[in-house]
Amino acid sequence: MNAHKEGRGSGTDLLWVCPPPTGAVHRGGRVAGAAPAPALWRPRAPMASGWSSRLFVRTPSLDTVRFRRCARPPGVRSLCQRTSPTTEGMSSEGARSSASETAVADAGVIGLAVMGQNLALNLASHGFAVSVYNRTYARTEETVQRALRELGPGPGPGPGPGPSLGDGRAADPPVQGFADLKSFARSLKRPRKVFLLVKAGDAVDATVEALAEVLEAGDIIVDGGNEWYENTERRAKSVSAHGLLYVGMGVSGGEDGARHGPSLMPGGSREAYAQLEPLLVRIAAQVPGSGPCVTYVGPGGSGNYVKMVHNGIEYGDMQLIGEAYDLLRGVGGLSASSAADVFATWNAGDLQSFLVEITARILRVCDDVAGAGTSSSSGADGSGTAAGCVDALVDRILDRSGSKGTGMWTVAEALRRGVAVPTIAAALDGRYLSAMKGERERASRVLCGPERPVTAASLSLSADLGAAGPDTATTRPQRGAATMPDMNAGRADLAAPSVPTHTLVAAVGDALFCSKLCSYAQGLSLLQTASSEQGWSLKLSELARIWKGGCIIRAQLLERIEAAFRREPGLPNLLLDEMLAADIARRQDGWRRCVALAAAHGVPAPALTASLSYYDTYRQGVLRSSQLVQAQRDCFGSHTYERLDRPGRVWHTRWTGDGQSVEISA
Repeated sequence: MNAHKEGRGSGTDLLWVCPPPTGAVHRGGRVAGAAPAPALWRPRAPMASGWSSRLFVRTPSLDTVRFRRCARPPGVRSLCQRTSPTTEGMSSEGARSSASETAVADAGVIGLAVMGQNLALNLASHGFAVSVYNRTYARTEETVQRALRELGPGPGPGPGPGPSLGDGRAADPPVQGFADLKSFARSLKRPRKVFLLVKAGDAVDATVEALAEVLEAGDIIVDGGNEWYENTERRAKSVSAHGLLYVGMGVSGGEDGARHGPSLMPGGSREAYAQLEPLLVRIAAQVPGSGPCVTYVGPGGSGNYVKMVHNGIEYGDMQLIGEAYDLLRGVGGLSASSAADVFATWNAGDLQSFLVEITARILRVCDDVAGAGTSSSSGADGSGTAAGCVDALVDRILDRSGSKGTGMWTVAEALRRGVAVPTIAAALDGRYLSAMKGERERASRVLCGPERPVTAASLSLSADLGAAGPDTATTRPQRGAATMPDMNAGRADLAAPSVPTHTLVAAVGDALFCSKLCSYAQGLSLLQTASSEQGWSLKLSELARIWKGGCIIRAQLLERIEAAFRREPGLPNLLLDEMLAADIARRQDGWRRCVALAAAHGVPAPALTASLSYYDTYRQGVLRSSQLVQAQRDCFGSHTYERLDRPGRVWHTRWTGDGQSVEISA
């Protein structure tokens, strides 16, 4: 076969693929002397004689290809076929034949931003043939090239032109890119499995509508984005008219998880999950002794709903860790690197989690931009980023936390369903308050905090709480450098002797453990309520199991949570489990003292405080505050009330008149 190139204008190459000369020799699936086929086209098996010739025009953007046919005997196939071939002039029978001949991919991925690109490579690295498509073709080409760099060429569907593997097989790119949806769909084996990782909302609607035109009955669409669950249910109903199956799947783990093993939460069609399961169990995170971090969540939009609540718990967890860090520095006077040592110690015990682990890493990173932020000292982990910091990078970061909506959705859903999630709500409020940077700076000059110094004795903090970190007699909070904002502005005068460091660390660790448990309890309570109201039959023990690996909230604590729901699947609230209740009982003194210490020093701890209030409110058999609130409602609005001593009967009292109580008929 002869291949010729010639220029035709700026940036355009013409590639002729011509019939081979008489007696051409095939070597390893290629014709001797032939140029490798461009990556834009998938090679077909060479024919013995009468090959056709086509003229391919490749433009710089790689998004258009024109070709013309050369004479060939009837019924003889061409040597190369573009991965997005035109069917112009072909009969419907011919188009179907072409589709069946090129359907080699096990799965397709649409949307090649961070999550989509990494999920595609995850699939390919587990031996699945993957086709990819993105609205902008440059991202498609980037994904194909990255797959070649990281994975190398993979085995093709059969002998043909292209790089040789040395055993008669052709080497194809491990990920095949496409410029249009029709060609993308034709490349997929039936039933087609298409994963969407595009921005939630209108973009998903547009993509699903376009896919409905190129897919066939029995094919499967999987939405792996952070989508509102009711949108998933609406789309599932819409595509069912085309015979398509729809799955809404939560994907947690960030960039690294998507690439190397996420936690997957698929919900929707059970029939579709049966087809997807062989892929999903391979690409999900694997936890020794527990299995792959994927399970069939339930029908409808349950998969997206579970991921939403997962993210709400994540909000709470991150805020709690942030408040613990603030207490260690603002009250204990620890440097960032010393606080990193505390978090590393916690991560080796009951507080082990992904978020605690990365917190220790973050706090050891020195500022390498400001100019004098590093020294040559190495950290305990050999990273060169711990004790030698002049300025920790975290101290230079603008104190404004972003959010993308799932935390707000969680709180809104909890309000709608009447479920209390104060830890998660406090975390969301914390992000909103952080965004008010200008107002907070003004308030720091106007509003004052506690004026008197606080000592360990004044809070009855004693060393019997135990040690869990650096042990010094007493510490004084360190002010920021002269060039940095005063980190203690608006807080108490902390010049007086403060709390022994080991005592503070133990108390904060206890508070963090108990509050994290409350955050999980609130999120799982919301899932329990939604499951009952929606008829999803969620298995909370399974959700705890698949969250133990791959996802952002993975933690040792989930072992206890999984066990609690296995002991009692219908447990209405996690805090009612006797073993977990005993864990809290052992730690509640430190928890209470930590919250009191934060209040006394003027250190904001809204999530730690909300968690303790949630716990104390939940454990009360009688709430005096609620008795008074209901009496107030009856006083100004005649809203009536019930009595403890006469259950089931409704009363109204003339509070501002003669004080007489009247029973109201049902």
